[in-house]
Amino acid sequence: MKALVLTGRERFELVERELAVPGEHEVAVRVAAAAICRTDAKMWHAGHRDLVMPRVLGHEVCGTIDEAPGRLFAVWPGSACGSCSMCRSGRENLCPQMKITGFHRDGGFAGQLVAPRSSLVEVPKGVGASLATLAEPLACAIHGVKQSSVRRADRVLIYGAGTLGILLAMAAINRGASVAMADPDVEKFARSEAFRSRYAIETDKPDAQGRFDIIFNATASADTLASGIRRLEPGGRFCLFSGLGSEPESSASIFSELHYRELELVGSYGCTRPDMRDALRLLARYGQDLGFLIERTIRLDEAPSVMETVLAGTGFRQVIEFK
Repeated sequence: MKALVLTGRERFELVERELAVPGEHEVAVRVAAAAICRTDAKMWHAGHRDLVMPRVLGHEVCGTIDEAPGRLFAVWPGSACGSCSMCRSGRENLCPQMKITGFHRDGGFAGQLVAPRSSLVEVPKGVGASLATLAEPLACAIHGVKQSSVRRADRVLIYGAGTLGILLAMAAINRGASVAMADPDVEKFARSEAFRSRYAIETDKPDAQGRFDIIFNATASADTLASGIRRLEPGGRFCLFSGLGSEPESSASIFSELHYRELELVGSYGCTRPDMRDALRLLARYGQDLGFLIERTIRLDEAPSVMETVLAGTGFRQVIEFK
């Protein structure tokens, strides 16, 4: 099989490789499509604490298995122990022994991969392979919405209108919330105009003063934390959905706001298998309105040429399709 192997920083090698033999409780997956997300591009550019090279990247993956012809499966990228306190409480995304496809084990930038059988989630009929690669990021968005307890009639603000920002909006709207979005990249923001118009998503201006019940950061900008905290209603929640690229400046005032107005600062990391199942159901329901997030489909050998573009974060998903 063909595999695109990261052998060093900013260095890919396209090689012919034998598929690893699946172990107990594992299965060989023929990759149908694998999306390239910004985390992949960051690992290509600068490495990652959990990445040991050489490694096949790719954690937003769907494919087929020989024993179920005609059926498509999305791959939950995690592999949890199943027995620790986190796993037993339904928080398998926080398992201390977590191994992630495309990080700790080879991922979807190859013709085949080996995955735990329990990580496969069947894709509903009518959802194509490229669209199904959105299951993992949508599952992360759903997880964030659950963590933040978004409810009907909540007013939600999302900083960042990239792929994850759009998927957060979809997950919040599905729960009956009203949504506003903000993004300083005017050109990128304009590309989601039809989607935002269809779902009555408001445009939040830099000088806006309105208050919200829940705010998400789908961007690494540290400024969003301080500005978001100020714009929460008393008792509101800020969800740290994206890690911050630097430390916020006014940390003392942030803590004062949390204290005096009983605000909540909530973390959200990754997703669980139930989140993946929920994501695929939403893709079956709203997929026709999310197709614009698949910006381009490419061949495996074209992937190195788009990494700079993905790293810049100015567009949506580039998806490797395997014919």
